[in-house]
Amino acid sequence: MRYGALRGTRQDGARQDGAPRIGVVGAGILGTVLALRLAQGGAKVTLLERAPTPGGLAGSMDFEGHRVDRFYHVVVPSDERMIALARELGLAAELHFTPVGVGFFVDGQMHPFNGLGDFLRFPPLSPAGRARLAWFVLQCQLRKGYSSLEQLPLEHWLKRHCGDEVVRRIWRPLLDSRFDSEHAELPATYLWARTNRMRSARGGGGGGERMGAIAGGGHERLVLAAARKARELGVQIRLGAGVEGLVLEGADVAGVRVDGAEERFDLTIPTLQPPALRRLLPPALHNLLDAYPSRYLGVVCLILKLRRSLLPYYSVNICDATPMTTVVETSHVVGTAHTDGLRLAYLPKYCDPGAPEFSEDDESIYRRFTAMLARLAPGFTHDDVVAWTVQRAPLVEPVHALGHHPRTAPLWPGVEGLGLASASQVYPRLLNGESIVELAERVAAQALERVRPPAPDSAHAGAPRRSTAGDPAPAQRAPAPR
Repeated sequence: MRYGALRGTRQDGARQDGAPRIGVVGAGILGTVLALRLAQGGAKVTLLERAPTPGGLAGSMDFEGHRVDRFYHVVVPSDERMIALARELGLAAELHFTPVGVGFFVDGQMHPFNGLGDFLRFPPLSPAGRARLAWFVLQCQLRKGYSSLEQLPLEHWLKRHCGDEVVRRIWRPLLDSRFDSEHAELPATYLWARTNRMRSARGGGGGGERMGAIAGGGHERLVLAAARKARELGVQIRLGAGVEGLVLEGADVAGVRVDGAEERFDLTIPTLQPPALRRLLPPALHNLLDAYPSRYLGVVCLILKLRRSLLPYYSVNICDATPMTTVVETSHVVGTAHTDGLRLAYLPKYCDPGAPEFSEDDESIYRRFTAMLARLAPGFTHDDVVAWTVQRAPLVEPVHALGHHPRTAPLWPGVEGLGLASASQVYPRLLNGESIVELAERVAAQALERVRPPAPDSAHAGAPRRSTAGDPAPAQRAPAPR
């Protein structure tokens, strides 16, 4: 960043007050927390969002008179940043943790999996299989670093530690349903990260898991509270803003074009996933996309509003052939006060954006998914359903494939005036509220360092100094556009 642009008069004639002007595109949890942290650091921030409300994938919707999450989200006890953010925003008293159960559906039978006793009796595996699975989980939890796992194929690693029986009976079916039957490209870091995240959800004494949520709105309440605080600090949040592309000034990014008009900033940070980011980048900068994953998963999710609870479990791991990935009865965590006593169940299918489920009609999704639900919960009938809806999101999770270099795209791609922050740069941690807040806070700290005018010193008075914090290595820098 060239600090001369931060002083005096801008090229568009706007008066400078000394504070760097930063534009953030996208008001999901990443963009909103990023804008808040930038404003707390003294920047003048504009947050641009195309949708009518903040939230993105963490947003809610009106579901037949009740405000509910579009997609399910939880907090686990080790989510330190999420818990701290809730406390900062005055929501700590409304963040509640609840013991929940987990089930396994194997060979047409449901099995509880909620502690040492259930594990020792787990019928789908032989005693040797159970012992090897226990060893695998233990060594995941004891392993502190992950660099040696990055180039190991996940299934090869699982077979080495768990054996063929556990892979065939448990891991392969779960991976098939979670990754649309294509998981050969996954590195071993995927399950290492998942096992470590869920460790803190386990209660003491070999009990089940504890999950948390903010009462009456989950992650969206956190995003809205962050947006309110950001506004109090002077952040201009513009909803319904049609960001059309970046504004170039020579080889530098000078801002964005919004609804046909140019908005100029000292630093512009889109928070969009790369397939959506492509629409903003001019052709000269499309090479920046090469550093991102090439595959993304979306989700098609049937949401049911129910008269009663169908299963004693928060979630079910399905190891039989299934049209959906899992069942998550969120009411076990979020309660029913905000739904007048009715229960909520989410039946997602994670799949590639081009999968048939994205064009399949909603009635067909409902019939197929509830037919599977009836196998999981034999007492289920359609009379239990008060209302239902199908929600779709084509870009939910990047797939960080074996052999991809760099492992994550740089936050600062070597183009003056541009930072790039998206969920695709979260690795090896799993995508969740905690990892996104961590990314937002890291980007904010580095951005403020990059745009902060240097303090003059006697040896270099008046000489601008450019911070290199967070810069990509020279090999990662994008060539200047021609």
